[in-house]
Amino acid sequence: MEQYKTALYIIGGASTALEIRETIDLVTNDFDCIVNVIENGGFCRYSFVEDKDLNCHFEKVKQKFYIIGFSNQKLRKKYRALMEQNAAVPINVIHPTAFISSSALMGVGNFVSAYAVISSEAIVGNHNLINIATTIGHNSVIGNDNIINPGAKISGCVKVGDRCLFGANSFVYQGTHLCSDCAVDAMTYLNRNIEEPSICTSNIGFKIYKNRMI
Repeated sequence: MEQYKTALYIIGGASTALEIRETIDLVTNDFDCIVNVIENGGFCRYSFVEDKDLNCHFEKVKQKFYIIGFSNQKLRKKYRALMEQNAAVPINVIHPTAFISSSALMGVGNFVSAYAVISSEAIVGNHNLINIATTIGHNSVIGNDNIINPGAKISGCVKVGDRCLFGANSFVYQGTHLCSDCAVDAMTYLNRNIEEPSICTSNIGFKIYKNRMI
């Protein structure tokens, strides 16, 4: 049985998980083994391991690292627990074209994609997906497990809870507060505080719906 000193597990086999894999190929060769973790019977263009074989793969690895590359919150929770049970360590993956201010603070397990900006004194928690050409403004505080889709702009002094979703090219006005489990629809301009889990959209005027997905 082939043994590895270090392995990086990218949870997911498509979309953002592929972007993470391609970014890792650009920035590091520090791992003896890099695999995408996919559902049973699935396929990934890169080296992968299926769910059913994951525990066997763990046995071949001395030191494990991981990052989650999809937005489904229930599955994110499942895999995070599995990785923690097997002493895997979350890592940040940052594209070389991203800008992160030297005064910003960041937790672990985050992906920062190409041309993203995290401005001065911003605080970013753990396990966030910060996609292509997004912005997190100065002094903003972003919690855990948030999904910020391409082109979304979060202005300065914004506070965001956990497990929020920002649609592509959405815009959050400065000083706004969002509680956990909110979603901001694509192209939506949000300029008010959201104090209970909600889905916000401006596709037909501006409307706020109770988030029934949690």
